[in-house]
Amino acid sequence: MNRKPYSSAIKKTPFKYPIAKKMAKLMLDGLDRNEVFEECFTNNYIEIESEDRRREITNVIYGRLSALDDYLLSQIVNGDVATSKFILAYAIAKTDTLFFDFMFEVYREALLGDRHYLSIDDFDQFFAIKKQNDLIVAKWGDFTIKCLTKGYRNILVDSGLGVRERKTIKVEPMLIHPAVEEYLVTIGDKEFLQAMLGR
Repeated sequence: MNRKPYSSAIKKTPFKYPIAKKMAKLMLDGLDRNEVFEECFTNNYIEIESEDRRREITNVIYGRLSALDDYLLSQIVNGDVATSKFILAYAIAKTDTLFFDFMFEVYREALLGDRHYLSIDDFDQFFAIKKQNDLIVAKWGDFTIKCLTKGYRNILVDSGLGVRERKTIKVEPMLIHPAVEEYLVTIGDKEFLQAMLGR
């Protein structure tokens, strides 16, 4: 995995599945980055009123989807809903090192352990450890951590990787199309299956 520096970008743009699906279709249709930006920002194909927010979401979602090849983009657009949402979560983990580490270190443990849920404490503990061990995270204040926790929780629920139960997130193994699972192994991304499906 390409280890990028930790980032707090997820706090502003968590999952955005319907928008990602629209943009994936544009990319599959052969539009380049400038053309996708033209469609989504200038023509407001993604239907967001605020220009600043539209620009930000277009750039973030495009960055995530750029981590996917045409096969995976086509699975977002044409695959079953569970597999499609899983691939978007995988794209987030692939482009956000901190989120990947959370999935591998915390989510996977809940999935494979006896508890099968994540409490607010699990998120707090994860970020507290990262604060101690990473200079970038060490600079983040409580508000940023709180927004990240909310963003991570939303991604888990919106993707189908978790179910909200009061203040906890119940985790259950997700069922995705076997061909996609095999494909991720073939391209050398088994660690993402381990992190997200407990494989």
